[in-house]
Amino acid sequence: MARYRPSLTVSIMAFLGFLLVMTWLLFSFLAFKTAANDLYAQKGEHARTLLATFVSQLPDNLPVFPEGIISPDSSASIYVQKLSDDAAFTRLTLLDRNGKAIFTAGRDGSDVYLPFNGIHVSSDGSGILADGSGIANVINVTRNGVPVGRAGLLLSLTAENARLDRTRQLFAAYFVLDFIMLMGLGSFILSRIVVNPINRLLSATGKITGGQYGQSLRVSGSSELARLAESFNEMSMALQNKDQQVSEHMAALERVNNDLHQAREEAIRTEKMASIGLLAAGMAHEIGTPLASIMGYADLAAVEQPDNPAIQDYARRISTDCARIDRIVRGLLDYSRPRVSCRETADVRQVANATLELLSQQGVFKHFKVSVAIDERLPQVKADPHQLQQVLINLLINSRDALAENGAIVLKSRVENGFMRIDVIDNGTGIEDDDLKYIFDPFFTTKPPGKGTGLGLAIAARIVEGFDGRITVKSKLGAGTCFTVWLPTVSG
Repeated sequence: MARYRPSLTVSIMAFLGFLLVMTWLLFSFLAFKTAANDLYAQKGEHARTLLATFVSQLPDNLPVFPEGIISPDSSASIYVQKLSDDAAFTRLTLLDRNGKAIFTAGRDGSDVYLPFNGIHVSSDGSGILADGSGIANVINVTRNGVPVGRAGLLLSLTAENARLDRTRQLFAAYFVLDFIMLMGLGSFILSRIVVNPINRLLSATGKITGGQYGQSLRVSGSSELARLAESFNEMSMALQNKDQQVSEHMAALERVNNDLHQAREEAIRTEKMASIGLLAAGMAHEIGTPLASIMGYADLAAVEQPDNPAIQDYARRISTDCARIDRIVRGLLDYSRPRVSCRETADVRQVANATLELLSQQGVFKHFKVSVAIDERLPQVKADPHQLQQVLINLLINSRDALAENGAIVLKSRVENGFMRIDVIDNGTGIEDDDLKYIFDPFFTTKPPGKGTGLGLAIAARIVEGFDGRITVKSKLGAGTCFTVWLPTVSG
């Protein structure tokens, strides 16, 4: 299972969001602490001022509980009555030197000694209640430098706490708004200046991985990304140049390999030709003289005994087989001759018509249908007419041998891609796929023994190659065969 990795935008924005949250928490803590301290300090100063005013209106002789208390008609009591109208006023209590309350005023249900809770007995100052609901201020009352009592004032912090809560809510709202704006705007800017250029680099890298070299990029953003894009473009061009060099080297190697293959084939063929030439020359020399004698004696026997059917039949058979031996030797000699570049020209239509007329007179196409489709306006080809006729004879006879009774042969020609194309098509038995690659080899034949030497197609291919042409073949069993001769035209 592939490990999950967040995107660059998610990673950066998550880090920035974490920093923003931590910064806001620290800032809000300091801001709220400072604001609360300021508000509480102001409230404490206000409480001290109010309490000091109350103490200043007390009589010089402070009574002691239970002998005396502060009269409700005194100026201090009247001041406290006015002070009680303040919403923040909670409780004001005056203690004698024994700590007994000799005057108090405040909200119903509040403790008389509430202003002194949380304040040290001997202290003189202000303090916040443990629950944070109020702030108390305590002042020692002295006469001639001698403490005669203590006055304590408790003011509610409800308004200040509500103000702090509103400020806290406002800060939270500002934070949420800032967070959304930072995430949205930051994500957009980050995508424009960082993520999009990196994605373009990744896309171009993927194309190079797929073999599409030469990718070029121009990215906006920081100087580092611009330098990265320049380095990528240089790498891409270097890869393209290397790929081109590799392609050129591969093409050169293929050409050299083809040349070596052709040279090897030519060397093998030349060696074969030399061997066949030596064999043919030796056979022609060794077999020619006794073969001529055999044929001569056969003819002589036939002449001397014209009325003897057996002798006539033997003589005919001897002459026929000797002629066959002679054709084999001459075929070997023709096949082993070196190829010579042809400087003659030939009219394909005239050669084809002459060939068909010659074969028809000899009864080659008896019981078969032969049709010709050659335009009179075809250009001439670079070929020796007599050798071209020999090629057509070999191809036509080969097609004839593959036909069943009432078979058909088509001879047609046309210009194609600067070459003259000559097709010899039959609807005979066809050639097996495994035999197609061997049919132009010498001595290879699919005919029964005694019906062919396997040199006809080999000689035809040899002649056509001498014209700087080639022979191809297509065949299908039971459907027929098409031999195609490609010859360069005079204008080609």
